[in-house]
Formats: sequence, C-alpha cells, structure tokens
Amino acid sequence: MSVVISYLESAAVKRFLLIFFVAAICAGCDRRVELPGFSTAPCFGEQIMAYTYAPGMKVEINAPSASEFDRSLPTAVVLYGLPNGNTTDWTIGKQAAEGDDWHFQIQHIGAQTRYIRSLRPGFNLVTVYLEAEQLSWGSWRAANKGGDSLIVRLAEDLLGIFGKYEPYIVLSGHSGGGNIPFGFIDAVDTIPSYVHRIVFLDSNYNWDDTRYGSKLARWLGSSAGNSLFVACYDDANALLNGKPFVSPTGGTWYRSGVMLKYLRGCLQKEWTEQKSGNIVSCRSTDDKVQFLMIENPERAILHTVMVEKNGYIHSLLFGTSKENCGYGFMEDAAYGNFIQKEVW
Repeated sequence: MSVVISYLESAAVKRFLLIFFVAAICAGCDRRVELPGFSTAPCFGEQIMAYTYAPGMKVEINAPSASEFDRSLPTAVVLYGLPNGNTTDWTIGKQAAEGDDWHFQIQHIGAQTRYIRSLRPGFNLVTVYLEAEQLSWGSWRAANKGGDSLIVRLAEDLLGIFGKYEPYIVLSGHSGGGNIPFGFIDAVDTIPSYVHRIVFLDSNYNWDDTRYGSKLARWLGSSAGNSLFVACYDDANALLNGKPFVSPTGGTWYRSGVMLKYLRGCLQKEWTEQKSGNIVSCRSTDDKVQFLMIENPERAILHTVMVEKNGYIHSLLFGTSKENCGYGFMEDAAYGNFIQKEVW
C-alpha cells in the first residue's frame, strides 16, 4: 500500500513540475508588447497612435508590432519634423499608383523605418511624425509663442508613453523639419541626457555658432552615447528653371560648412575626411559625428533625393554595427519590400 501511495505522490509531483515548467516556458515566450491606446495597422502589424498634441501640432506615432517590440532592448523615439509642404501620409509613402500625388514617392520614411527594424539594430525603433498645421515648422514656431517649449514637453510625454522600455529621444527633421531639433535646443539651457542623437537631413538652415554651438558641443562631449549626423548638398550651385535659387550663404551647404568648422575647432576629437564620388564624409574617429556633404557639379536639386536614397536609414545607423548593412547613402533604395500598398 505504501508503495502505491509513494508512486502516486511521485507521479503527482512530476505532473506538477511538468505543468510548472511548461507555464514558465510559455510565460517566457510571450514577449508581446501591446501598447495601450494604440491601434494595429492592417499591414506590417505596426502599432499606431495619431492625435493633435497642441494647436496646429499633429502627431503620429509608429511603433513596432506587438510581436516585434522587444522589451529587453532600449527604445529609440525619433521626433521627425516633416519637410515644408508635406503631410504625414506623403512622408510615410506608399506604392505608386495612377493618380497619386507625387509627394508619396519622395521620402518613404515608413518603409525606411521598417527596413531598419528588419536589421535588428539593437533597439526598438519608434518613428514619430510631426506635422505642422501650416505644413511649415518655421511658420508654426513664428506663430506660436512658447512653441519651442511644447516640443520639449512632447518629447518628455513620449518618454512617458514608452517609459517601461528604456526610451531615449532622437531629434530629427528634413528641410523645414529642422525646426524641431533647433526649437528643442532653443527651449533648453542644456540639452538633456535623454537625447542621444540629433539629425539634420538637409535641414540646418538655422545654424548659428553663437546660438547653438556651445549647447551642441557640450552635449556631444557629455556622453559617449551621444551622436550627431548632418547631410547636405551644394544647393548654392543648384539650378531651378535654369537659375540659382539659393544664395551662396543661404543654404545648408554653407551652414554645414560653418557648423563643421565650429565643431572641429572646439571638440576634443580626431577627424577623418574621405571622398567617394561626389560625397565628402567628414567624420570623428570615435564614430559620433558625421557630416556627409554632396558636391553638385551637375547643378541638380538633391534636397529630397538624399532622403529617398536611404538617408533616414543612414541617419539612424551611422556609427552602429548595422551601418551600411545592405544599403548605401545616395544609392538605390534598399527598402522596396517594405513600402506599404495603401494609405492606412
């Protein structure tokens, strides 16, 4: 009798342990991150939230799908200031179709975001599209006293949304969208430690050594994790209808030269300069600062081309182990398989 009881007890213990371990394994496998208040996109399963944050300030958050969001990784929250004259849908992009507005094909930030995610870059990528009511962040800033502080507040509110997942901020923008990083910097005495990367995609028109130089230099020197990326082209040499349309000192080519000279003069960094075709790369040897400056002997307009040709991808991957992984800056688009079919 005691042998039977012992056997039954042993079987019960084994059954309990089996159930316990299976449950533990299942719990470990369920790594889905479903973000409260977000909807699921019909394609790619991305988690999306769109709202008006403040008067004239539209926000659309695009986060990885619940199955791809890795709770064990840090989360890069990119504030992407839209270029002048562009809507969020145009900026995200879609597959070409007859009758479409041409703006759908000139940036493809949605597909570039998905491409970066597909590389498993070591962070969760959240792209936050910021659209001004006037379709111009410069006009919005001029019309909204205290607007710069709203940019900072938005960044901090976004950190709160992703607070469980080691979030940090990337300030980025194309064209007039450069007002997002500049507005943020104008609103603070010191760039906060939660900002890890600043990006200017042909968008640093506002650069001024006195106004921004010391803040940016202090921030770059404050942490080995902080990085800066700047892309521009020789817009002063470009022609529109056969005529120059940017003054010698009015565009990003000139401003980037001034900005680079300032930073090279005050940062304790070694620098390299390399040229490949028409692209000059000025880069710190610690891989924390890069200027890509495109010469323009053909006098073309490359303002948006540099974004379309993997510019957003490179702006977030330069200096990481995934830099130039399957793509090249100003080369054919690497993200064709990630372009959504329709506007959601």
